[in-house]
Amino acid sequence: MCGIAGELCRAGRSSGADWERISSLMKRRGPDSEGNWSSPGGECTMVFRRLAILDLSPAGHQPMVSADGRYVLTFNGEVYNFRELRKRLEGKGRTFRSSGDSEVVLNALMEWGTGALDLFNGMFALALYDQQEQKLLIARDHAGIKPLYYLESGQGMVFASQYDQILAHPWSRGLPVSREALALYLRLSYVPAPYAILEGTHMLEPGSWREYCADGTVREGRYDQFPRYQTPSLRGREAHEAVDAAVTRAVERQLVSDVPVAAFLSGGIDSPLVTAKICAASDTPVEAFTIGTGQDPSDESGDAACYARELGVRHVIEHVTPEQALEMLDDVVTACGEPFGDYSIFPTMLVSRLASRSYKVILSGDGGDELFWGYTKRASQLIGGATGFRAPYWQRVARWGLKRLGIGEMPHTLKRFRTLGHWQRNKHTHLDEPYLEAIFPTLPEWPDRYPVFDYDGWQEDETAQWLRWNELICHLNMVLLKVDRASMYHSLEVRVPLLDREVIAVAAQVDWRSCLDMEKGEGKLPLRSALSRHTTYQTKGKRGFGIPMNSWLRSSLRAVFEESLLERGEILGVELDATALRRIFERHLSGEMDLAWGLWPLLSLALWERRHLAGR
Repeated sequence: MCGIAGELCRAGRSSGADWERISSLMKRRGPDSEGNWSSPGGECTMVFRRLAILDLSPAGHQPMVSADGRYVLTFNGEVYNFRELRKRLEGKGRTFRSSGDSEVVLNALMEWGTGALDLFNGMFALALYDQQEQKLLIARDHAGIKPLYYLESGQGMVFASQYDQILAHPWSRGLPVSREALALYLRLSYVPAPYAILEGTHMLEPGSWREYCADGTVREGRYDQFPRYQTPSLRGREAHEAVDAAVTRAVERQLVSDVPVAAFLSGGIDSPLVTAKICAASDTPVEAFTIGTGQDPSDESGDAACYARELGVRHVIEHVTPEQALEMLDDVVTACGEPFGDYSIFPTMLVSRLASRSYKVILSGDGGDELFWGYTKRASQLIGGATGFRAPYWQRVARWGLKRLGIGEMPHTLKRFRTLGHWQRNKHTHLDEPYLEAIFPTLPEWPDRYPVFDYDGWQEDETAQWLRWNELICHLNMVLLKVDRASMYHSLEVRVPLLDREVIAVAAQVDWRSCLDMEKGEGKLPLRSALSRHTTYQTKGKRGFGIPMNSWLRSSLRAVFEESLLERGEILGVELDATALRRIFERHLSGEMDLAWGLWPLLSLALWERRHLAGR
């Protein structure tokens, strides 16, 4: 696991970028060594920071130049099937100087071009420069586990693992804030690919690639995309057996490492299953890490301890206090190179810090909820709603939702529930639209070019599959960004076996009825079935690392919120009505409502702006 960055200049023009500084920004991603490379003509530069996991010798150093000197690779991540690919490449006469995956990736791209990307089973962001053709290829893994940002300008292009590296490049100076990206952030509390917060900057979408020539020509393609709809072929016990076998093989693949491996252990289903599979595949004791809060219902450490006892793992628990929230604030803002408003990054950073004291590699259970209908409440409501879809029904749903929020009936808001897609979008919006419109009088409109929630179907099976696709495209990418930022800030590689390509391929064939019991309100039935083979204990509801942000905003973070937001009239160039925000904040302070999910993203945005945009 590493960090990468670089540029390709047009017509040999140098950008004058401070590459030493840009590289230092990702030092936590790769504290073990660093490297840099520039083409003889100066048109291409690459920098690299290494967290040594496979082939700890200098032979695995990057940027890696091919034996003939034509190609140069900088690569962040792991390709778990590299040994099989190496055998295929050796059969074609290619030889290797190292024992890790980076040289396999380099030779695979040389042998098969962009076709090699579809052969990789792993997590990665990469850049490959062809000195002869003066072409630069950038690519990202199938699920978006590893981030990759890029900037395009008339002078050339820049790529980087972290967005703050893009901000440190001279070509980003003077770029305006993207109103489309800001519109998405204010609703979703993160900026989804392909957007980024400044105009002209982007995040590369999962499963895609772009190729740049020094003359400005650009090619692009997609090698992997989860289907919106696929006729299921696996049901019942057969489905559960197939998922169990795929998860077992995925965990075994992802245990390949030249350093020790441990696990994150929550109180849910996914990470206990992954931990159980690690135990089954390991000859040595397994260690697992959990964060607790000491406050119900967010504290899941008791459930995690029950799993740990049954599995026989060495269990390490650390409890977080409200005082730590204030102490961590600077780290959280620093770790997020672009605006990010999911406050579960706090416990993720804490558990990453805890694990990194002893390990470089952790396996996690991320992806299970999105693949196997684990968000049972919204899944049951959406699929159930599809069965009886009628306009009056959706008016009742909308009216109930607004009444519960204490907002009253607002016709312009009711219109947003005219389709199932609009209803799902509302579920992912952190502050209800009337609140956003009150706080931001010139609130940017939802961009038409981000059609992830455009769905007007009603048929039950189609709706269930669209819902899973939507969760994978939208929500999962936010989760993966959180895990990447929190873990890499502590120089920790987090692997996600439930997003192995084999597991995803099997999951795509499973009928939703074999995953979701709407009467019991239980999802992820194949994962539950697999876990029951290892433990008798099993929690029922959705569980994950949590924190009491609602009480933190009323105590340790209150003064920070008031100072950062309630004395200003704009944020990122958008008008802010501090009086309206104060009224909403006071409703939270009084305990009348819990609005932490929507208020923290606003505070996070203000803190990010102060840290990363001030003085630009």
